[in-house]
Amino acid sequence: MGVILLCLLVAIYFDIVLFKRRDSWLFEKVFKLSLLKAVLGIAFVSIVLIFSPDRWEDLPPLVFLFILPMYLLRRSRFVKSLDRGAGDKIPILLSSALGVVIVWGYGITVFGLFMSAVASLFPGSISEMGDLVLSALFSSLLIISLVYQSSQHFSPEGFWANVDLRKKGRSWASLGLVPAALGIGFAFLSSYLALARHVQPRTPLGDVFDATESFSLVVVFLLLAIAVAPFVEEIVFRGYFFRIAQEWLGGRKAVYLIAMTFAVLHVGQYWGDWLAIAMVAALGLTLTALRAQTGSTIASVVAHYVYNASVTVIPIVMIALTNPAYFEYQAYYHQHDAQAKEALLKESIAKNPDLADAYNDLAWLYAQEGMKLDVAMELIEKALSYAPEYPIYLDTKAEILEKQGRHEEAKSIRLLLR
Repeated sequence: MGVILLCLLVAIYFDIVLFKRRDSWLFEKVFKLSLLKAVLGIAFVSIVLIFSPDRWEDLPPLVFLFILPMYLLRRSRFVKSLDRGAGDKIPILLSSALGVVIVWGYGITVFGLFMSAVASLFPGSISEMGDLVLSALFSSLLIISLVYQSSQHFSPEGFWANVDLRKKGRSWASLGLVPAALGIGFAFLSSYLALARHVQPRTPLGDVFDATESFSLVVVFLLLAIAVAPFVEEIVFRGYFFRIAQEWLGGRKAVYLIAMTFAVLHVGQYWGDWLAIAMVAALGLTLTALRAQTGSTIASVVAHYVYNASVTVIPIVMIALTNPAYFEYQAYYHQHDAQAKEALLKESIAKNPDLADAYNDLAWLYAQEGMKLDVAMELIEKALSYAPEYPIYLDTKAEILEKQGRHEEAKSIRLLLR
């Protein structure tokens, strides 16, 4: 919440600067706030905070819910009152883009607060994965509708033309075959580098997957990631915002700006996995360069679709080929009994002695079955030798200690994990 609020405050600041430059007299007239209204607003927020048990945590949402709408209403009045024929094109486009950012940020934050309220009122009604799926759908619909309206400032040619989702005289090889090859290449490189690591880093997105018990929700999320996200992100980043940045800064600077923004907005999902963040940054740069070189968003859409689909499939194929036992253990986990799981994990360790997750999985299996606890401790220590502070491995060690009757040692580890 705090990060979103800070970003929106920055966007509003630049929005105000642009408005003042376009028409300072009209700005003063529309945005002038009477002393009485200011006092009433401050009093209302103060009263709510006094009766709130978590007043400092509630302050950002209050600012969001009650102060930002006042700005948005005045912003709308200002834009409607402007002389559309006056001023340069660039300030108009920049102001329009900032409007998209501000309204989208406000919308997803209010939706997030609504989902939190539902979860509080009806515990267990919405899982983390369910919340993620619903939030992604809402965010996608909102940003596309905002971009659809705002892109009309480019020209009267229509939405698809304004976001450059058209061939523009380019061959289908340059718009389809080359981007598809780049997408597959990036997916193969990402998968290879990720699977070559002994330990897969813990990320916020990974935690959501680990906590999800609903297979159908996982399928829905993957469908969104493969079928919806590439189109929405390319229309927004390489279609709409790139065109504005290109007219404002020129082609090269626009490529760097959009690629950097694309990478930064994905950091939250992959925080802790620096390889994934680096690959997303490199992918964003390549997609934006494709868009700039071809003059069409089609190329980046194709590359993005192929990458997202391939990076989902290729790791599965790689695991199945390089370590069939571990693939079978993961793919058919619920269909095997403890004895079959033990055999598969032992075989996978023999195949790949540096696979830390297999040591952890076998140690956890022994702990859950209450068997071979001394062997389980040796296995988890082996896993921890690759990642001494990895929370999942530490949790397994605490479970083994608990089964061994070493309750105080288990408690101390779990206190560290909180």
